[in-house]
Amino acid sequence: MSDPVNPFTQQAPDTEAPAASATPGAEIPEASATPGANQQAFGQQQYGQQAYAQPMYAVNPAVEKIRSNASTARLLAILSFLFGGLLLSGGMWFWANNMLQEAQMLGAPIDVVDQARSAQSTAKICSIIHIVFIVAGLVIGVIFLVLGLFIAGAAGY
Repeated sequence: MSDPVNPFTQQAPDTEAPAASATPGAEIPEASATPGANQQAFGQQQYGQQAYAQPMYAVNPAVEKIRSNASTARLLAILSFLFGGLLLSGGMWFWANNMLQEAQMLGAPIDVVDQARSAQSTAKICSIIHIVFIVAGLVIGVIFLVLGLFIAGAAGY
């Protein structure tokens, strides 16, 4: 009986010969002196070896696309300080938010969800910093305009 919690407890070392077959007349392959020599290439298994399947998310292209796009969104959000301003970082915030929702909806592994969440928070922080700069620039511009008008009025222009 297999143990669903720890499947490795019943696995024999590679140097031991496999157990006898339940089928009468079946041949048992000989064990070789080198460990692992009785394994075939390309992930195939021989008699007596336990097969391990790849995790489901390793072959899911939607999850791999989210992983890749999260890195792209994070990079573009950081580059928005140099080139794109609020428009680029805001777009990355929106995109990363959609990626995070899609990753959670697909049941993606935690590392993919964390990458999407990291891209979302990076884009959010960049957007907030851009908004603060824009508001500060507008406030400073209004202050200089009011001071200029006040000085011009006091000087009699």
